[in-house]
Amino acid sequence: MNKVVKLALISKVKDKDGNDVKYGDVCKILWELQRQTREIKNKAVQFCWEWNGFSSEYNNLFGEYPKDKDYLKNKSEGKPIVLRSFVYDRLKSDYYLNSSNLSTTTSLAFKEFKQYLTDIRKGERSVLNYKNNQPLELHNECIWLESNNGKFITRFSFLNKAGKDFYSIDNFTFEVIVKDNSTKTILERCIDSIYGIRASKLIYNQKKKQWFLNLSYSFEAKEIATLDKDKILGVDLGIALPICASVYGDLDRFTIKGGEIEHFRKSIESRKRSLLQQGKVCGDGRIGHGIHTRNKPAYNIEDKIARFRDTANHKYSRALIDYAVRKGCGTIQMEMLKGITEEKDPFLKNWTYFDLQQKIEYKAKEKGIKVVYIAPKYTSRRCSKCGHIDKDNRLTQANFLCLNCGYKENADYNASQNIAIKDIDKIIIEETKGGES
Repeated sequence: MNKVVKLALISKVKDKDGNDVKYGDVCKILWELQRQTREIKNKAVQFCWEWNGFSSEYNNLFGEYPKDKDYLKNKSEGKPIVLRSFVYDRLKSDYYLNSSNLSTTTSLAFKEFKQYLTDIRKGERSVLNYKNNQPLELHNECIWLESNNGKFITRFSFLNKAGKDFYSIDNFTFEVIVKDNSTKTILERCIDSIYGIRASKLIYNQKKKQWFLNLSYSFEAKEIATLDKDKILGVDLGIALPICASVYGDLDRFTIKGGEIEHFRKSIESRKRSLLQQGKVCGDGRIGHGIHTRNKPAYNIEDKIARFRDTANHKYSRALIDYAVRKGCGTIQMEMLKGITEEKDPFLKNWTYFDLQQKIEYKAKEKGIKVVYIAPKYTSRRCSKCGHIDKDNRLTQANFLCLNCGYKENADYNASQNIAIKDIDKIIIEETKGGES
């Protein structure tokens, strides 16, 4: 089980002679490494794209794809290597990142290129192009944590020998700001090796002008013996009810009402419109610095919205998992929401339900609960009692009335009942072979 904790850092960096390095100078070094990281990722993508083009042409000519080892060789000895190693080999001598962090950086770019390759080939997205302010990728072996006089200290090894000589710095040392007992416990368990430290990211927050460590750590999830893997909690993410979940055949249900979200959204949108209007007639302090300065208070609201969404989704996902445990459900089943666009469903897009699903998934793993995703087609139109599928079954966004058997219920609850059925997407395919009613 992998999790991430965000840690604010205070620079304690010293040079090789033991002298304190000014924070501004530390930032300049790390910003340069960010620039190098961006360049490394983009070059890695370029190599991958060129190999993809060669592979496609080869396939067109010979009816099969070439093996990278037959065509790629390392610089020093001319030995055959795979594409991932080829990319690393071509970049390792041009930058100040040490071998571990360079490998982590190129591997990440390689992985993301491969992830999106199908969409790139279809023309549904452009080739990856990494922007400024890239996170600094940290291999787990380049991170150390220790406790010293009640304070938590972390050290990072970023530089190769050339980088260490150029900057006269061996390692980057920071004090970790610990604001709560939960964070303290995580750090203590990482130090004691109860939790394992995984590849992490060092990120610069431009607004706060501060460095943060997104520390990734892992531990074994503790399964609850009373959970039944065959008992499924169907989770419907909707509009009338942001979450409605139930076990098939059970009248009891878990629901989150949308009032809190709607109230927050309306108040925040109203405030944003007001601030944008004020930006047009703002005082001297905001005039003459461009539209972004004039409208800065309105743009800052976006941070407030993001924090509210994150907090709400954490709260909702935790409550849902607690309900699943009470019901003894060893499996949670949800619809795959990938591909939702604002035009198709503005509510789901604006509320970032994908983020909610991610939080549900990792909290479920903590309890040993399996998460299954199904195709979403027709689960809202299907009667969970008789299986009749008809677009007119759903009277309104909130109400369901089956035209075949007369079953009447809340539409989100009916959908959650369908989603709680094992292999419901396969069942629906069979039921709709003759076409929807």
